[in-house]
Amino acid sequence: MIARCGVLIYAAGAYALAMLNILYIIGFLADFGVPKGINDGPATPAWLAIPLDAGLVLLFGLHHSVTARRSFKAWWTRLVPPSLERATYLYMTAAMTALLVILWRPVPHTLWQVDDNLWASVIIGVYLAVWLMMFAATFHFGHLQFFGLRQALDRIRGAKPATGGLSQRWLYSLMRHPISLGWMITPWLTPHMTAGQLTFAIAAAAYVLVATPFEEADLIAELGDDYRSYRAQVPAFVPGFKRSAPAPQPEVEA
Repeated sequence: MIARCGVLIYAAGAYALAMLNILYIIGFLADFGVPKGINDGPATPAWLAIPLDAGLVLLFGLHHSVTARRSFKAWWTRLVPPSLERATYLYMTAAMTALLVILWRPVPHTLWQVDDNLWASVIIGVYLAVWLMMFAATFHFGHLQFFGLRQALDRIRGAKPATGGLSQRWLYSLMRHPISLGWMITPWLTPHMTAGQLTFAIAAAAYVLVATPFEEADLIAELGDDYRSYRAQVPAFVPGFKRSAPAPQPEVEA
């Protein structure tokens, strides 16, 4: 009984930390409401800050990609119980976020600034709407499983662990990677764009575009022809856009 309570507490802590982590990233990119935003930090020459910041974003993304790979999970679950694997990943993600925020160096040169309050409010509203879209997407394929609580609850109930499946509902009927799309869009949605924010935006987009084929390859290995068919029918990021000659390959949101 004590062990089961420990599993639930561990997973619930990971869930709560994940929610706080999301809120902090929202505030960090908006440069509002958090102790350190994207334009805060010690002054650093741009020639040093830009590669450092880009490296931090790519390191943050690399953590997501490596830990989502089937080969890594097969090794990792020899050390961590499968029921706690996702929760442990969320603790690791929070640590990577802390590393990114602490080491981030601002590049405050202004690229554009929207001074009109109405248009600035519209941009902020769209920014928050995209984050809401990303959060809503987690309910399309299993919110509790995505955030590690389902696995812990199954362990406590002695239920057979849920197996991953293919979601083609709602957002996933329009695009294969709504969460990844959100990561590419949100850094641009700011009334005040600085060189530091541009660095984040470009690095995040580069990571998503490079990592997506590897994620899809894992999905094909897991789901086979179901995902190949889904991939042929649903575009990756832009609803309504299909390549003339789709090449086979799957999404596991990390």
